[in-house]
Amino acid sequence: MASKSPLKIGIVGAGIAGLSAAIALKRAGHAVEIFERADLGREAGITLTVAPNAGKVYDDWGFDLRTVGGVEARQIRHLDGATAQTTWQDSLKDLPERYGASLRFLRHGDLHTGLLKHLEATEGHPVKLNLATNVADLDCEKGIIRTSDGAEVEKDTIVLANGLGCHFLKHITGNDHPLLDTELSIFRYIASAQEFYDDPNIRPLFENQDDEICFFHNFAVGTSIVTYRCEGGRDRSIHVIARRPPSKGAKADRSARASRSDLLDMAQDFHPSIKAILHKAPEEGIFSYPLLVRDPLTRYVNGKVVVIGDAAHVMKPQQGQGASIAIESTGCLEVLFEEIGKEDVQSRLKLFEKLRLGRCGPVHVFSNMPMGPEGYPWMLEKIKPFWDESKPLPPPGSRPVSKPFRDFIYSYNVKEESKKALAGAQK
Repeated sequence: MASKSPLKIGIVGAGIAGLSAAIALKRAGHAVEIFERADLGREAGITLTVAPNAGKVYDDWGFDLRTVGGVEARQIRHLDGATAQTTWQDSLKDLPERYGASLRFLRHGDLHTGLLKHLEATEGHPVKLNLATNVADLDCEKGIIRTSDGAEVEKDTIVLANGLGCHFLKHITGNDHPLLDTELSIFRYIASAQEFYDDPNIRPLFENQDDEICFFHNFAVGTSIVTYRCEGGRDRSIHVIARRPPSKGAKADRSARASRSDLLDMAQDFHPSIKAILHKAPEEGIFSYPLLVRDPLTRYVNGKVVVIGDAAHVMKPQQGQGASIAIESTGCLEVLFEEIGKEDVQSRLKLFEKLRLGRCGPVHVFSNMPMGPEGYPWMLEKIKPFWDESKPLPPPGSRPVSKPFRDFIYSYNVKEESKKALAGAQK
């Protein structure tokens, strides 16, 4: 639906959140310009999940995740790392009917490439993409982007979508919001799914199982292994979440790499069939990412600037919502920015903030909740600024991605809720 007259919108960052925001705002009829300091290549070792709450946004855009290798999750399993015995299993086959979309796994690079193509194919004003452009400063009240080469660009709205390294949060809230180190890292690699199945030591772990997200836990040593298929089922993504060895980089070092022997050291107390999975890792060059978090923000908007995605809420992967909640936010922007003029920007951004604080805040807290007995009391305290006390919380002992969390996270339809809120605000 076309806008009254196109707004000039600047988006800082061209990752999943930034490109999704560009598609949403192009669909709403606006003139979008993207500022990205890096090239558009994305590291091949990263995979991600797109959950039903985000899948509904993409489906509405006609963006089919199957075309970029998305694999549908049909179940979730937890296995004891020491014994390889199943401790919990839950079907996800009802997700499309119950929540309106599937949970899918795919490579970050494939999704990124697919979004670029979809952005180009989306009807609307051409999007200008500025690569190798470092944004040095912002003027939130005037809507000015200042680049490191001295240029100033004025916009009607600026969307900050430049990830967990965003340096402008003080511009939004007036306070510093440092990244906090969990002292854990995620070690990632991708291997051939057929190679796993051909190995007689590994095959029994996955034989006769639906496509799934599978967790191997060893709480005694604080290490977990997560695996699922991607690339249309051809490959398998493996994530080892473990305490970071001192030699594997400081908390801000996202260029660190690990070796196969490092992974085997982390998993020495795991069952032999699970350790066999790690023997499929490359000898060297395994992607090593520090697991960082940030306390929830209580503001997302200042003047003409709004922050979304990892820049606003850095989450641990246990609910699989890092990308999905960002995609959700772009669906909200699309609805709120349809048929508006410059005079409407402030009121729409304030409505966006109200809607997204009540939505992103709880998901952020659920995602970062510590494992173990201290987790639930921590969650009860952290969620207070965001939670509607008339609604029941997931009960103690609820596992990540279990039905109580799925019902809250996946059932949300961001476009319907945004339209309802907008209609109420216009009465």
